[in-house]
Amino acid sequence: MTTFLLSLTLASTPSDAPTVRARAALAIAFADATPPTYEQQLAKAVREGRPLVVWVGQPVRHVGGCVCVGCDSFPEAGREAVVIGVPVGNRVVRVDLPGRPSDAAVRRAIEKGSQ
Repeated sequence: MTTFLLSLTLASTPSDAPTVRARAALAIAFADATPPTYEQQLAKAVREGRPLVVWVGQPVRHVGGCVCVGCDSFPEAGREAVVIGVPVGNRVVRVDLPGRPSDAAVRRAIEKGSQ
C-alpha cells in the first residue's frame, strides 16, 4: 500500500525535486499510520471522562461523544461483541452487548451504564 501511495504521489506532483520529496515523505508518513491501541484509547477515555466503546471481532464504528477502538478479542466477551466502559464517578461500569448490535442499541447501553 505504501508503494502504491508513493507512486501515486510522485506521478501527480510537479517536476521540481523539493516538492516531490516533500509529498513523498507525507505519503509515506500517512500510509504507515496504525490505528490507536486499546491501551491508548482507554487512557484517552479516562482522561476525557468519556465512554470507551470496544468493537470486538468486527470493524470499528464511530459513536459520537465516545472513544472507540477495535480488538480481535476481549476478556469475558464473545468472538463478536461490543464492550462499553462508562465512567460513573470514580469507577467504570462495564456493559457488554453480544454480536453486532445497532448504533441505537449501543447508545441505549451507554445510557443504561451511566444511570
